[in-house]
Amino acid sequence: MSARSLDHLVLSVAGLAAARERLAELGFTVAPQGVHPFGTVNACVYFADGTFIEPLAVGDAEAIKAAVAAGNSFVLGDRRFRAAVGEEGLSAVVFGTSDAEADHAAFVGKGISGGAMVEFSRPSLDKDGKADIASFRLAFAAPEGGADAFFFACERRKVPAIDRSALERHDNGAARIVAVRNGRE
Repeated sequence: MSARSLDHLVLSVAGLAAARERLAELGFTVAPQGVHPFGTVNACVYFADGTFIEPLAVGDAEAIKAAVAAGNSFVLGDRRFRAAVGEEGLSAVVFGTSDAEADHAAFVGKGISGGAMVEFSRPSLDKDGKADIASFRLAFAAPEGGADAFFFACERRKVPAIDRSALERHDNGAARIVAVRNGRE
């Protein structure tokens, strides 16, 4: 398996409105709310280099309950993180891929699979509310003995045909994610 570039970071949050407010106060432009079909919601901060930060909150508790019962690896990873660490924090590091199925097979072969693949689509909005459909395929890896965060490869199957440039400009001047480090050090 070859090295992967960073796709995005998932930040579990207790409430999306509070996360949106904190990020805006820090000078970030925050995208309109995104809704996943399995009950989570986000309000992403996009960067010009294609990476982004995804604050993730519970949107529909009943849909999440059904997703857990169905074995949805994304929701299960978020649930594990929240149970181990709490409602707030860096819960997932996501790497880009052009073939999530091959990554899943490699993770299974190496004994590090974090569960079944997840494939879904959802509406994606630009700053003015114009919508198009975004589709993704996710393959999960689980670090040995790790419960604090989860990792997955994200294949962007359909990129929405919207102008995201206004969402990539931030009053604080941020243009990309420079590093990810353990804040406990």
